[in-house]
Amino acid sequence: LILLLTFSFVLIAQESEVPSESTQPENSEVPAEAPKEPEIQTDEDYVFKMNQPGDWFIKVSVNGGFPIQPNTMNFGLDLNLGFYYFFADFFALGGNIAFAYNPTVGEKVFYCIPFMAEAVFQYTLGKFEIPLFVGFGGAIERHNSNFYFGMIIKPEIGFFYRINPDWSIGATCGASIMPQWYKNPEYNYTGYILDAGISVRYHL
Repeated sequence: LILLLTFSFVLIAQESEVPSESTQPENSEVPAEAPKEPEIQTDEDYVFKMNQPGDWFIKVSVNGGFPIQPNTMNFGLDLNLGFYYFFADFFALGGNIAFAYNPTVGEKVFYCIPFMAEAVFQYTLGKFEIPLFVGFGGAIERHNSNFYFGMIIKPEIGFFYRINPDWSIGATCGASIMPQWYKNPEYNYTGYILDAGISVRYHL
């Protein structure tokens, strides 16, 4: 009996030494995580593009005009000025106004003032830029004492080198398509003038 009581006393003493979860303080604090340091962005985290949405550029061109039709016109000159706005790094919209003249047979001169809305699709490779212009608008034409206002369509391609973020220089080549329609269909015809020259662009 004495041995049984002694063994029971030892078991009770051991159970009392094991800590229970309920004995832990309710207000014990859990160690807080250390605050994370803010990430610092470096130049490698940014993508630098030659053209961004919201950029502008101004283009000034001097071209030589080579009439294909009518064959009564000779080589002439074309001066034009354009303003363009980038909606994406590869796409811009703008406008262009020009002044062109071509001598004709009989020592006459053909004058033309076209103004067009233009879309520009541009491919960029490093500092080289290849824009494709597609223009549509109207043209005031004068030959001798005759005036005519008609439609003009002009596709044009260019090749430019970006000297620095503000300036680029290059060459362009295009074709002016100018139909003329009259009440008498016998007089209707379409003029085609190829032009090529140099251009300078200022980027804003």
